[in-house]
Amino acid sequence: MDMTSPAAGGLINYVRTVAGDLGDDVYEVDVDLESGLATAIILVHSKVPTLVDCPLLLTWDEVSGWALRVETDGWGDTTAIEFMGEDILPEPGLVRDFLQEAVDGRNPGMLQPPSFRLPNAGDDLEDRLARFAA
Repeated sequence: MDMTSPAAGGLINYVRTVAGDLGDDVYEVDVDLESGLATAIILVHSKVPTLVDCPLLLTWDEVSGWALRVETDGWGDTTAIEFMGEDILPEPGLVRDFLQEAVDGRNPGMLQPPSFRLPNAGDDLEDRLARFAA
């Protein structure tokens, strides 16, 4: 994704909006547009019941959308525990609900990553992201 495009600004605003919906649960937010695959990480204070000793992250990428991941080794390596599915760019409130259901032990996602698109595909994702740029 071109870092100067409206889509890049839209992704940053979209992730900020999701983080804003999570409120005080957010520990750290990072958006990466330079690695070839646009990604976002939201580190949260919450834990899932079965992995209370593992830091929990909400992540987004331009292929699979939102996922819940846990840090596995203390050095930043993570593994996905479930994927939100449904849409690559769901409304921020739905992302908040996905996290809350997982924290409540309901396992709301899917185990296999969805493949919504190929990286940098010529689809409508950049147009959808651009609406968050304003």
